Amino acid sequence: MNYRQRHSPQALLITTVLLCGMTSAFGQQDSDVVRRLERQLREFDSMYRLTIPSDQPIAERLLLDFGGTYRFGFYTIDSPSGSTRILRQSDARLYLRAELDGTHRFFGRLRFLYNDWNAGDDFDGRGDELEDPIAERYWYQFDLRGATLAERGERVPYNVNIKAGKQFVTWGSGLTLSHALYAGLVDVEFASLGLIGLAGLTPSGDTVDFDGSRPGFDSDTDRAFFGGALEYRRSATHRPYVFVLAQRDHNERDFATFTGSLDEFPTRFDYDSTYLGVGSRGTVGPDFRYRVELVHEFGEGLSNSFDPVTGLAVSQTREDIDAWAGYFGLTYLFRDENDTRIDFEVIGATGDDDRLDSADTFGGNRPGTDDNAFNSLGYIHNGLALAPEPSNLLAFSLGLSTAPLWGISDYDKIRVGVTGRVFTKIDKDAPLNVSTTADTFVGGEIDFFLDWRITSDLNANLRYGIFLPGDAMPLGEDDPRHFLYVGLGYAF
Repeated sequence: MNYRQRHSPQALLITTVLLCGMTSAFGQQDSDVVRRLERQLREFDSMYRLTIPSDQPIAERLLLDFGGTYRFGFYTIDSPSGSTRILRQSDARLYLRAELDGTHRFFGRLRFLYNDWNAGDDFDGRGDELEDPIAERYWYQFDLRGATLAERGERVPYNVNIKAGKQFVTWGSGLTLSHALYAGLVDVEFASLGLIGLAGLTPSGDTVDFDGSRPGFDSDTDRAFFGGALEYRRSATHRPYVFVLAQRDHNERDFATFTGSLDEFPTRFDYDSTYLGVGSRGTVGPDFRYRVELVHEFGEGLSNSFDPVTGLAVSQTREDIDAWAGYFGLTYLFRDENDTRIDFEVIGATGDDDRLDSADTFGGNRPGTDDNAFNSLGYIHNGLALAPEPSNLLAFSLGLSTAPLWGISDYDKIRVGVTGRVFTKIDKDAPLNVSTTADTFVGGEIDFFLDWRITSDLNANLRYGIFLPGDAMPLGEDDPRHFLYVGLGYAF
């Protein structure tokens, strides 16, 4: 059998991606892990994508690759009240990838994540624990173009690619969906067009819902996604696309009674949304890369269950959703030996000024009004220390990264970067997912990173962010907030 027990470059790639993607104490999943690993292995194994004789034994046609990583991370995170939480995190991952004839692919990964908090520092009250699930990713993929290449040595101008299992799905830029799903993806390519279909369900136990007032929002989430996208693929420099994505609320834990000082508030939960988007990604000349997307969210959701003026319960009504979000990113590549680059990004989304919280049903949209707050299971990196959701936010960022010691032995694999961010509210009277007053300027943030590939198997990483509050931060939550992460990873 043709197999490899160990590939340090590939395993190192996994470690680097995992460490660079850390943005919060909850170990936010990095959306590039599976895709970048798959792409790297495809390039490395391109020699096996030649015509395969029909009588060749399976031992000569099967490629196996397996390995793993171990990462230890140390975090300090400031809460809104100014207290500091301490977390030590051990994260071990084992993966297996198999490929037959360049046509059938399987990927599986186990994750053993243990959180060790200082006494009383955990956010969910569960204390130190081994996180579930252990089976983090597993999917099967069929590639029709690979099959024809293996059988006839011919690269056909069309393709059908099917991928099914527990996988990380990023839809468009990630504004609407960037999450692990039990999903099936079908990509049909013909001539210059690519048509993508999606059907998926959220993994119940490892999905944190955007509605934090719903019972079981962090341990029992059940939302279904159905989508279609059309891409133009003929151009080598631009890839425009349009998409539609429907989200349907299937949560069984859809009722709770909240108790206030004046009344009790029986509350039902139901939020069905659809996202219509248009965007493009590509290059402008040899030095610029861009990505842009505009999304309209519509659908229906249940209104708030109490009147914030009287403090008394009110009947909930089903109201229309009418929200927008947009994203623009531009990268300039210096193309020097230090691989220097500048990244500029803008993220914005509408909010709703009669909400008390940007995403929750309890304290949410007022009965009899449209809901203008943008909510989804999407994710785009928006800083370390504050990390606000896009709803009612207009955020600007400018970053510079480089390898300053390139060419100096033992230190040429060090990469450093700094990013400055500015956060403002689109509607000063509408809420964010963090507490604010009726002011516009939320604050600024400076994030630093350092990555050092010490050896081919050993990687060190540092992340530090400081948020400097603006006029919109309330008293008691207007001190600077810090986020620090130090990690060491080993690939095997």
